[in-house]
Amino acid sequence: MTIKVDIFVSGAGPVGLFFAYQMAQWGHSVFIVDPKPGPTDQSRAILITSRSMEVLENRGLAADILRESFVNCGMRMFNDGVMTSQIDVCGDTPFAHNTALMQGKTEEVISQRLTEDTDCKIYWNTELVTYTQDKNGVKSTIRDLNTKQEQVIESTYIVGADGSHSRVRKDNPEWTFEGVAIQTKFVLADLTLRGDDVERLMDRMNVFFKGTNATGMVRLIPQRPTKDDSHVFRVFGNLEAYQINELDQNKVNHGVVKSETPPTLEFIQEWLNKSTAPLKFTASDIIWATHFKINERIANGFRKKRAFLIGDAAHCHSPVGGQGMNLGLQDADNLAWKMSTVLKGLSSDPEKLLDSYNEEREPQALATIQFTSSTTRVGLQGNAVVASIRNSMVSMALMLPQVRQMLYKTIMQQFITIDPKLSSIMNHISDKGLIESGHFLPETGTLRKSFIASNSSHRTHRIGRFSLRELLIENDKYTVIFVGTCLSSTIPNLHLIEKFWKDTRFKPIRRLVIQSAWHSNFMAKLPEYVLEDEASIAEESFYSEEQIDFPNSVCNRVGLYPFLNSYFAGEHPYSVVLFVRPDLYVSHAKLVKNESELDEVLQCITTLF
Repeated sequence: MTIKVDIFVSGAGPVGLFFAYQMAQWGHSVFIVDPKPGPTDQSRAILITSRSMEVLENRGLAADILRESFVNCGMRMFNDGVMTSQIDVCGDTPFAHNTALMQGKTEEVISQRLTEDTDCKIYWNTELVTYTQDKNGVKSTIRDLNTKQEQVIESTYIVGADGSHSRVRKDNPEWTFEGVAIQTKFVLADLTLRGDDVERLMDRMNVFFKGTNATGMVRLIPQRPTKDDSHVFRVFGNLEAYQINELDQNKVNHGVVKSETPPTLEFIQEWLNKSTAPLKFTASDIIWATHFKINERIANGFRKKRAFLIGDAAHCHSPVGGQGMNLGLQDADNLAWKMSTVLKGLSSDPEKLLDSYNEEREPQALATIQFTSSTTRVGLQGNAVVASIRNSMVSMALMLPQVRQMLYKTIMQQFITIDPKLSSIMNHISDKGLIESGHFLPETGTLRKSFIASNSSHRTHRIGRFSLRELLIENDKYTVIFVGTCLSSTIPNLHLIEKFWKDTRFKPIRRLVIQSAWHSNFMAKLPEYVLEDEASIAEESFYSEEQIDFPNSVCNRVGLYPFLNSYFAGEHPYSVVLFVRPDLYVSHAKLVKNESELDEVLQCITTLF
């Protein structure tokens, strides 16, 4: 029997699960398969960056992730066993910290939410055999690895989240996966560490440089209880200097080396003794250990008609900085809302919207490959003398606070933006002085509801306060925000707020209106221009700002406040119309002062889709 769905997903790792979760949450039918019997029992990727935590929060998953994670407060660098630099958490984000969670637990968290919150079932022990596509859809043949039975799944789109050996990519001869294979062998293990020096490592990520070797240690909460959970660490590092494999560059061998016996406890202990001396650690109770190799590769485009690649299926690189899984999660987030918009029939140009996935994500993948590749080459290449000089120079550079902060924010992906010039759907640019197009929406100070409901059955006794991000969480539509806050000495643009509300009434968007608290005169009833059947929507759409001069106020964050304080501001102030995408990246922001300017700004709503 043929099953018909909206999307077929190959791969139920963190990236595939996250994509499937979003699509199922938004009402689409998803068929997701993975050859594994369930969430992996291997820790693999462990770092979740600041930007990924912001993305997960936007999709309602951050609390579940934090509940299981170990959060630490920065990084620490050692050169020949002597601490040379300590990097504290920093950045304009609520998730500036390092969030460490074993990949298996990440998969457990998302798969549990997927099965509990939606009707989507995960087909474990099931693999994609082959697929074909035409103008009408995709036909995928799957195989149950237990029964060996095969079945055909028909879908509108197919998404490959099946890693660097992706069947979705390999099954289409138009796709290539060019790059280089690195000969250098690495080791990683999750185990218990003890010793007098262990307490020094508990609160941060730790990197030890010695000659051509770099060894890392990160405190973890194990996926399953162990004898001593308080001292479980991930240890990782290289066993050889950096070297490219010149013999067989066409062979993809990225990841765990399954053909070799995993490193023994004795081997890891000897390796640690050399890498961290004169500090001493005693290793025991291995949870998981493996050798792995890295490739630096990228597909020639992340879309071929109805087939899409996300995560390692589209790109792979050095694990330096723990960028891989995070890049994949953000791939999934970028593609999900676009594909959902197309499937719901809300896009005026579906192909353009879907093409923008590749336009926006490929530059990010290329930049990550370049960053991780250059860092790996510099950190691991050269003889012992050259390495010693290099390590000393790095230590000296990290003495500068600006360098430490730049490095940390880069690793935590806090600088990621979308270049409007490379994205065909970023048709409009923000006015000068306002928040820039392509930037991630920053966290803001709180807003309170402008209208406070009161009735016999449900009387509100508290003032609810929300940041702007909180109001946009789990939203799958563009949000258009009229920011009409102004000084108490000026006259608010109430006529523009009314026009904004009326003119956007039937648009497929989320609307928000932000006013000054001192100009929200009547808080017990809605404005007369709000229709009776939209009253419940309006109660969740009008908010008041209490402190517009605070650095993180919405007024300041969007760039409006300097215009209000300008010498030429006048009695009637500027307002700002802010367009925010479902993934919380700013589309653009425009100043308006009269009805004709507002008309011109609102005309672009039809081009958003």
